[in-house]
Amino acid sequence: MTPPEPAGPAATSRLYGLLQVAGITLAMATAAIREVVPRPAQLLPFPITRPDLAGAIAVRGAIIPVIDMGLMLGLAPACVHDGIVAIVRHQGGVTGLLLDCIEGIARLPESALGALHYPDDAPLHRLAAAGFLHGDTRGVVLDTAQLAAMPGLPLVPDSLAGQRQEHRLGHGAGDKVTCLVFRAGGQRLALDAHAIVATLPESALAPPPVTNALWVGSLAWNGVAVPAVDTLRLAGIGSLGRTPGRSAAVVIHVGPADSAAGTRARAALLIDGVDDIRQLPRHAGAALGAIGIAGTGGAHALVDLGGQPVLHLSATAITGDPRLAEVAAMQVPVAPEDTDGHQRLRGLPAATGTTSTADAWLTFRLGEARYALPLGAVEAVLPGDQPLLPLAGQFPLSGVFLHRDRPTPVLDLAARLGCSRTAAVDEAIMVVVGMAGQRRAFLVDMLCSVERVPLQALRTQATSRQLPAATIRCRANETWEVLDAAALGLAGEATPPADIACLTA
Repeated sequence: MTPPEPAGPAATSRLYGLLQVAGITLAMATAAIREVVPRPAQLLPFPITRPDLAGAIAVRGAIIPVIDMGLMLGLAPACVHDGIVAIVRHQGGVTGLLLDCIEGIARLPESALGALHYPDDAPLHRLAAAGFLHGDTRGVVLDTAQLAAMPGLPLVPDSLAGQRQEHRLGHGAGDKVTCLVFRAGGQRLALDAHAIVATLPESALAPPPVTNALWVGSLAWNGVAVPAVDTLRLAGIGSLGRTPGRSAAVVIHVGPADSAAGTRARAALLIDGVDDIRQLPRHAGAALGAIGIAGTGGAHALVDLGGQPVLHLSATAITGDPRLAEVAAMQVPVAPEDTDGHQRLRGLPAATGTTSTADAWLTFRLGEARYALPLGAVEAVLPGDQPLLPLAGQFPLSGVFLHRDRPTPVLDLAARLGCSRTAAVDEAIMVVVGMAGQRRAFLVDMLCSVERVPLQALRTQATSRQLPAATIRCRANETWEVLDAAALGLAGEATPPADIACLTA
């Protein structure tokens, strides 16, 4: 159910930091962003004069000039309050760019880029390398080399360049990794950028089809409903303690790519907001400690970032977590509800009789017990061995599976009704029904027939399992108990189908 990605090597796409100013999203290669810091209440003076110079900022003992990116692009000035300064580097020099906010990180393939056309005298004519479209986000890719070559742009020596050279000499190239720093449940966390597909701004969080401690909803992104999880619970450091109606998120890859289809599952980690894009040591030990990851022998590293503790999450442990893989398998396309009616049943005996459609019933067996359902409520009949996301401690629900691009709870109907199922899962039959405005699925031993006979209502309320609420009598003079919405755990949530309205009145 996951949309395809290019099957080629990672070189066909690049990581970009997404920054915003004056309502425009700017993408800049993450390798060019040294770090992002909050805008101080007061900028320092800097000894040059140009209209877009906002001042200077002291970072790690160095005074770095700050350019208002909005003014440089001929747009509105950047936010005076709650803005950010992105420290951008090029060939040993750095400068600061004053922006409104950081949106996060995105991996942009070549297919997401397109040509832009601006008047020759427009600043973006020189600075824009391309336009891009990523999910619902449109913006401009900045050319860092052209930015550094702008006449009169102040660049100062990068005070960290010497440290990076020492690391390269001591440990080889690639000793640092680009990370996204974000907040979740009051905790500051960091995750390697290579594991990230996209960052999502605050958007509507749809509830999950079942109650699950890890899976707390779904977020629409790029045409799919991506399962969203409690980030702190996944990392083993607590819980967000809430199920928000809206949330920002980081969308990540889950598990290995399908080499044949070129696809990968995805999940969304719920966050409060993005703070920074930062280079962190790839192999350095946890300066402040570590938090072990149950069952893996690995650990998340607690590091010092600007004088504050940040938990650097293990990307390998997060993306390879089997719990996350189960949830990510529930990713489905965002599509309108089907309007073409129920799926036609196949392989069933033909219906008999001449009574109305409202009196059509599907009969089945669970062990020796005989049951019937309104035929109009049956959406599909499937093989029993459907791949499930198991649910523990939520009796009578046993799991969730995808049916027609929709997560569908699976009910242990035999246990709920106090009977037994005799067929093995691979020999059983999965029946999907829609009642009371919801959908449930359950396993049965065998399907028997489709009957068109009148309903025999025996009582109006279910007071005892000794007496069924209603039955039908089929052609072979056998009696079958009719299951209503209450039997499937759906009573009281919406108006039941007309076939069995009399049973729940």
